[in-house]
Amino acid sequence: MTEARSQYYILDSGNPNRMLLYPPPNPSLRDRWMSGRRFVKPPTEPVVATIQPGYEKSELVPYFDAARMMNVAMHDALRSAGVDNLDAYDAEIRSEDGSIVHRGYKAFNLIGLVQAADLKKTVFNDPPASRVIDASIEHLVIDDTKVGGLLMFRLAEFVGAVIVHEKVRRVIEARRIRDVVFREPHEFVS
Repeated sequence: MTEARSQYYILDSGNPNRMLLYPPPNPSLRDRWMSGRRFVKPPTEPVVATIQPGYEKSELVPYFDAARMMNVAMHDALRSAGVDNLDAYDAEIRSEDGSIVHRGYKAFNLIGLVQAADLKKTVFNDPPASRVIDASIEHLVIDDTKVGGLLMFRLAEFVGAVIVHEKVRRVIEARRIRDVVFREPHEFVS
């Protein structure tokens, strides 16, 4: 018997030559970019992500997953797909010395942290006590019934993973946004 195909994918940047960024600082001690909750105190705009030294001439991509940044076209595509749990803030990508500045980006706070792993089918590498926030996952299976209809959310088992619905994938692909990939859940390894 084969597994039913999930309607969800892991959203990622697919360009190995992408610019590497330091993520922007959290807006406050209580407000964290990866928490999946709305900020009590929003960040000062523009939010700044700093280019890691040596990567200033690398390629800009529309989606920087680890830095919580996306360009305006990517943000527009997500909104058009119906994603309504995304708080976005004007952002810039800058070199450490400030000589390079890229505008047209949004820092994003994704509202929604969902324990969506099917615990009977997902293969974890670590003991059961550490199956949230930073779990080591060898084979992920999403339980679509746990998602509650969200089109985009953070995986509670590994908060660095952003999960999107098939509908979001179709909109992004139709707009031909480059360097964005959609990994099948079973391809995900943390």
